[in-house]
Amino acid sequence: LWRFGYPARLLKSNHFRTAASNTSFPAVWILLAQYSGRIPGRFVVVKKNRFFTMPETVEDKANLELYSPHPEVRGMTLLNREAFKRTVVVPVLKVKKEIVNTLLKSLKHKVLQRPGLKRVIEDPEDEDSRLVILDPHKIPEFSLGESEQEVLKQLNVHPEVSKYNLELTYENFKSEEILRAVLPEGQEVTSGFSRVGHIAHLNLRDHQLPYRYLIGQVIIDKNPGITCVVNKTSIIDSTYRNFQMEVLAGESSLVTKVQ
Repeated sequence: LWRFGYPARLLKSNHFRTAASNTSFPAVWILLAQYSGRIPGRFVVVKKNRFFTMPETVEDKANLELYSPHPEVRGMTLLNREAFKRTVVVPVLKVKKEIVNTLLKSLKHKVLQRPGLKRVIEDPEDEDSRLVILDPHKIPEFSLGESEQEVLKQLNVHPEVSKYNLELTYENFKSEEILRAVLPEGQEVTSGFSRVGHIAHLNLRDHQLPYRYLIGQVIIDKNPGITCVVNKTSIIDSTYRNFQMEVLAGESSLVTKVQ
């Protein structure tokens, strides 16, 4: 920086904190953006007078429960699938069953896109109608925009968005979401493993060991074809790179066949 002629007063170590994380950025980067015209061509030019912070995730904080199991599962060490049940409120549109497919195509960016969850369910009050579930993250105020209302008008659909109590179970959550809800907040979640045939091999860290049996069972539940989960329990210090393993879940068959 001195080579480029920046005086000492520009290099003071003030920091600005972002809203989405604890990462701090020195003020000098903002100053570099303001004085980008003085930086040689081989440097990346930062857009002048602009400072970007890390955006919130897609889930944001509104209706986050759609992607999170019941908070009472925090600290669970033995898997209890029933404890993951929870009921969330989601926006729905009442539609005649004859035009459901047309509506799904027209509002595909607003309809719920969640593996394992139905987008269309039966209307308990009208057998000739269906309830189309909308994405609560895209309809946060339970009301549609002008463009969506125009689509509904053309399809002769009432634009009123209703509230529906959607029940979520253990089967509706991904393995990473389950483990993130169970392990203490801020700790690393195990989502990767090695697979040989029907065997999944983990290398768990110390803080994950109290939850190892639950982690093993979740991996079996969420990965078809895996029937045995093991964890390495000792360092590799032998000539033939052998190590001890503990079976965490499933059958204790450590002989497998691969192609």
